[in-house]
Amino acid sequence: MTNNIPEYFQNKDLRLIIFGGKGGVGKTTMAAAAALHLAQTYRNEKKVLVISTDPAHSLGDSFGIELGDEVTEVGGQSLPARLASESVAGRQSSIFNLQSSIFNLYARELDAVKLGNEFKQRNGAVIKKLADRGTYFDRQDITEFFNLSLPGMDEVMAIIEIADILREGIYDVLILDTAPTGHTVRMLSLPEQMLKWIEFMDLMQQKHRFMSVQFSGKKYVKDECDFFIDKLTSDIESVKELLSDRQTTRFVPVTIPELMSIYETRRLLSVLEKNNIPVTDIIVNRVADVHECAFCASKQEDQKQPLSEIENSFSQYRLINVPLFPMEIRGVEQLTVLADYLMGISKPYELPKAVVSVEETQACLTLDSSLEFVLFGGKGGVGKTSLASAAAVHLARCNPDKNILVFCTDPAHSLSDSFKLNIGDKITPIDWAIRNPQSAIRNLYALEINAEKLFEDFKDAYKKDIEEVFNKFLGKGVDIKFDRDVMTELLTLAPPGLDEIMALDTIMDLRKEGKFDIFVLDTSPTGHLLRFLELPDMVRKWLNAFFKLLLKYRGVLRLAEAAEKALAMSRNVRRIQEAFMDRNRTNFVAVTIAEAMGLLELERLVSALDNAKIHCGNIIVNMVIPPHSPPSRGDTPHSPPSRGDTPLSPPSRGDLGGGCDFCSSKRVEQTGYIKRIHSIFPSRSITKVPMFPHEVRGIGDLRKLGEIIFGNQS
Repeated sequence: MTNNIPEYFQNKDLRLIIFGGKGGVGKTTMAAAAALHLAQTYRNEKKVLVISTDPAHSLGDSFGIELGDEVTEVGGQSLPARLASESVAGRQSSIFNLQSSIFNLYARELDAVKLGNEFKQRNGAVIKKLADRGTYFDRQDITEFFNLSLPGMDEVMAIIEIADILREGIYDVLILDTAPTGHTVRMLSLPEQMLKWIEFMDLMQQKHRFMSVQFSGKKYVKDECDFFIDKLTSDIESVKELLSDRQTTRFVPVTIPELMSIYETRRLLSVLEKNNIPVTDIIVNRVADVHECAFCASKQEDQKQPLSEIENSFSQYRLINVPLFPMEIRGVEQLTVLADYLMGISKPYELPKAVVSVEETQACLTLDSSLEFVLFGGKGGVGKTSLASAAAVHLARCNPDKNILVFCTDPAHSLSDSFKLNIGDKITPIDWAIRNPQSAIRNLYALEINAEKLFEDFKDAYKKDIEEVFNKFLGKGVDIKFDRDVMTELLTLAPPGLDEIMALDTIMDLRKEGKFDIFVLDTSPTGHLLRFLELPDMVRKWLNAFFKLLLKYRGVLRLAEAAEKALAMSRNVRRIQEAFMDRNRTNFVAVTIAEAMGLLELERLVSALDNAKIHCGNIIVNMVIPPHSPPSRGDTPHSPPSRGDTPLSPPSRGDLGGGCDFCSSKRVEQTGYIKRIHSIFPSRSITKVPMFPHEVRGIGDLRKLGEIIFGNQS
């Protein structure tokens, strides 16, 4: 089914509506528009709260207001000065009028880290008492170890917070704007992981219960530790019930007509089905309309096959097609236009006529061949993977004497999609020559690191060590059984992100072996990348604490192999930090798009990189509408290249004329943001990359993209 009004606009029983999908497909915009429409629909009946759980919050940017961790009334806010100055002339007053009429819409950008820290402060004493009862460790060991542990607690507490908000009943409808697919999938799996962590806590308490009964001879009476375990179990079970409640909950996947996004939507749907989370609608965003220029026509033609695949693959769902708008959807007025479209109320938009202006100077990306690490990062959906892949192909072509490895640690791997090749968790050679692959130098390789599997393998090896030690040296007493179980599950307490650090640990091992000269990293979307940048310090401290525990109790537990692995990983983490902070070895390329939300997230990213002392000398502004000189009478319009033709020219100076008014409107908007990027980052090299009329996939497209980025350098 296609082009129907969304069920979540019609079903009055829904209380939790979750929007998710690949980075950059418009999840935040759809969540904000849904919240706005429902608030207006139930003006005198219901309170609507929209919450962002993405670490890189952009919900406030979407509404055009300042948001934080406190619940904020959207109607009581005005545009921040900076965003107000970027509003389209003549629209600002109507935005204020619309906002002032909304009194039942609230928003919050959830600070999950703060929730996790509050949980630790609130329950730290009980957790340490549990560990004290159930392990060999003394109180000093426990304090250090548990301060660095509790895996995924911030994300878990975020989910529990959402369940609590609904249970309190202050708000009638709760709308969630989630992180990009890979991390949303991880979040959805956290309740099950958390139940395993609770089982570990219960294991430690079992020893205490057994000993209490043995020594007192009386029936066991529950204490604060038992109540803590019971409460946490109840909270997690209620979250599972809430997510799977078909009467009150809906998950709304958002996709776009591109194969990478379709593949990721399939992966997301399989996880939702596995967790019994109900889905009825899928939003297909940015569907191209017919306009009078060759670029738009080519874009529409390129979408035909993906749209057909969406129809066939997701036929059991209501498919809601949303067009590519000529303006950025930001602020209450534009969100209302989007919501009205979804309701079937079609409003015409006015397009400005083609204009001519002067662009900022175009700079080509330059990467020193002496670099060891090149990192690409930015907001979800800005094209990081394509750009990282294109850079790797270019580096391989220009440096035949060097071996290049492009890899990703993002849970939602898309290198395979970018290269049109099944890569997976193995080092895969890439033939970058187009005409005669057999004659090409084989110096380009790709790897999608399965960080979760690395961690599971490490845990399995550790558990095997534990079993052997207890079987061989420690006998079979009842108390020994409890100790064995607790020690076996010790790694359940590993901090979040240890798996991703283990992925980089693998890379450092490959570097040490000398197999590769340059490593190109396709990173996670900004929010999780920023957390990733903070990980090395925390993980190294945890590994050191883990190592010291094993070392301290080596008289009881002969775990030389596990201790050596922990120590080696800790050393590698230090090497990772040193390498990333050395500007002669590492360069970070920040990727953005010419939109308000892209610009705001770029500023956050560059600031975080500066704080982490990671050199970011280059910024790529991707997906810029390419210029077309308006044809003279009798001329044919400039056609963008099809696959296999010469590459698109980078934006030239002196021409903003679009092939049609739609392109011109988008390009005028983009030019304003590009100028702001130049003014905010005057000391950094800024490269503009045009939007292709088709999805960038395969070696041919990647080589073209590389020629644009690097300016045909050889």
